[in-house]
Amino acid sequence: MNTKIPLKQLLLLSITTIFFACRSNQEENKKVIAKTPQDVNKIAAEQLNQFFKENKKDSLLILDKDSLITFGFFKNHYSKEPQTIFTDKGVWNPTGDSLFAIIRDARYYGLIPNDYHFAKIDSLYKSVYNKEEEDYDARAIAKIDLLLADAYYKFGAHLNKGRFYPDSLLLEWRPAKLDSNWNNVLKWGITSKNIRAALDSLEPKHDGYVFLKKEFKKYLIENEKINWDSISFSNITDTTKFLANLKTRLLATGDYDSTVTGSDSVKMANAIKSYQKKMNLDPDGKLGKLTKQSLKLSKETAIRQMEMSLERWRWERAVFPEKYFWVNIPSADLHVWERNKGKIDPRWKKSKESRERALKTVGKDTLVLFSNVVVGKPETQTPILNAKINYVLIYPYWTVPYSIAWKEILPAVQRDTNYLHKKNFDVINSKGEVVDIKSVNWKKLNKGNLPYKFRQRIGDDNSLGVVKFNFNNKYGVYLHDTNSKRYFKTFYRYQSHGCVRLDKYWETAKFLTRDDTLKLPYDTLAVYFQTPFQRQINMKKVVPIYIRYYSTVADCTGLYRYIDIYRKDEKMAKLVYKGK
Repeated sequence: MNTKIPLKQLLLLSITTIFFACRSNQEENKKVIAKTPQDVNKIAAEQLNQFFKENKKDSLLILDKDSLITFGFFKNHYSKEPQTIFTDKGVWNPTGDSLFAIIRDARYYGLIPNDYHFAKIDSLYKSVYNKEEEDYDARAIAKIDLLLADAYYKFGAHLNKGRFYPDSLLLEWRPAKLDSNWNNVLKWGITSKNIRAALDSLEPKHDGYVFLKKEFKKYLIENEKINWDSISFSNITDTTKFLANLKTRLLATGDYDSTVTGSDSVKMANAIKSYQKKMNLDPDGKLGKLTKQSLKLSKETAIRQMEMSLERWRWERAVFPEKYFWVNIPSADLHVWERNKGKIDPRWKKSKESRERALKTVGKDTLVLFSNVVVGKPETQTPILNAKINYVLIYPYWTVPYSIAWKEILPAVQRDTNYLHKKNFDVINSKGEVVDIKSVNWKKLNKGNLPYKFRQRIGDDNSLGVVKFNFNNKYGVYLHDTNSKRYFKTFYRYQSHGCVRLDKYWETAKFLTRDDTLKLPYDTLAVYFQTPFQRQINMKKVVPIYIRYYSTVADCTGLYRYIDIYRKDEKMAKLVYKGK
């Protein structure tokens, strides 16, 4: 098939393309002049009317090269005789001034100003008034109004439910996911001239979000005039130059104290320890794997990583249940929260001050249990999920997942069949029967030929420990005790195959069974834990569990940053900032 285009056609196509491009640029740069401030509103209204008449779509407005995707929502603000909403006589009115300031400072919300036409609006506004001619560009004023209207609705949508579609990490415009009243709230913001209150009302109300937003803004302001680059650890040929760069970096972040007495190596070790404490890393003063990963972050990259935590909060449900489990992967810990329904502990009544402090917790989620946990390795990650704890299994068997069976257990058995005896494993066939391990030709088995399961017998040496907390999920993970407790006291608690190992398993079991203490008193529960016999305790009421990924968290005590251990924030930030 001949796909060559004749020279005449190619030339005609090129001329046509250039013609329409020039015409497009002419339209974009076209000015409509108003001689006096009194004329601006009238002529700008005429320009708005012209834009609407030229538009052929109900849900989208193309303005020069900008697609105003929220047009279907904000067009009703412009009646049959449209007027400007955000300016008056060629300058900002209070509503426009307020909205422009919010868009300019979008980063305080963890958002990007130019996602809301900031540079274009700023440029147009600066070009409205011509000092030499003493006239106004009314067409620019009309464009500013439409761009700000789109920015307002888009900003409100992103504050409400974020920029991503969480399940797929697609940056999509999906109004259906927003709160049902979001459109009415934004309409109210314009009609009542209370833009900021409208936007604030659409944000998450969780303490975790509120504190994080506050601390993030504080971080931006404190570091506004400070800058630092990433530190490269590859192909270091000049050690002196490398150490100088590292010192400069640690000075910028306030970790290197040159006034301390001691050798350069001691000062550097102290500076690294200071930095590690800020990042909740093991403060050993050494440049280990995670410390290097963290130091590779430039100031801008670090800020973007923190922004992703604000983004994730916008994906959360508006209100959490009255009690729930919250596992955070980067910090490798568990918080159990419960709603304070207003019962004041008698001890709070001793003084007016303590009672007032207690009253502030009424109606809020209160921390009732905290525990360190061990989560999945980067290569065997703990999944992000929502589930419900439905039963407690005391002295569980551990049936080894197939991936662990052929990757780890089978090779160990092929080296030494006594491994099964040492680790208390039974071999189970397809009928569920225990097989004599001597009857199996282990050398012939492999990944594609493994007709057996490995099941670890109950007891203190079981990998699941003495208790398992089950919640149904498609990943087959759960919360459990462990026979390997040494990791709970370490900073690097990313050691499991995906399940969540729990330090305070006894306190967790007591909390989950407390509503049923008539049938199961705590002393009976304690006996169960001391007797190696399997028992299943079904929950009287299931308890929700949320496993999440927040590398930056904040509460009333301040900001806490953790290593992006699975590099999920890095991936998200690259998508958000792609091409920017």
